[in-house]
Amino acid sequence: MDKPTPPRSDDGLPSEDILRRIRVPLMRRATLKVDDHPEEVFVIDLALDGVFVERSSPLPVGAQVALSFPLPENAIPIVAACRVAWWQSGDPAALPKSMPAGAGLTFVSLVAGDEAKIRRYLTEYYLREPRSRRFVSHASARRNEGGS
Repeated sequence: MDKPTPPRSDDGLPSEDILRRIRVPLMRRATLKVDDHPEEVFVIDLALDGVFVERSSPLPVGAQVALSFPLPENAIPIVAACRVAWWQSGDPAALPKSMPAGAGLTFVSLVAGDEAKIRRYLTEYYLREPRSRRFVSHASARRNEGGS
């Protein structure tokens, strides 16, 4: 039987497994470039490997986009090349109220140092807000990959 991964390492920090699965709320304005056309969107949550952005019109799964957004208390934005991993229609009849229309974006590449900034932010959030974190539900992401 596999032993469950401990939530924290010996130094009190979240384990690598936790950091890879955690999603935290992050309401920030961001610039999304689709086909080199910039538009303003909101980042809704953040994970080590990507973000969810609110957007009313669909993006095709697999599309390449660029995203820049600031982390709290950091004026230099995170800059990432991303791939659209899944699309959420935002149909109020099928979803919880907390899920607006938008896209799950996976980071393909980050500007040097940005992964460390994201990792630090997630670690600090994990330690500061133990009841406010969520874990990635890969099943719900796969369910929505086809778009709608």
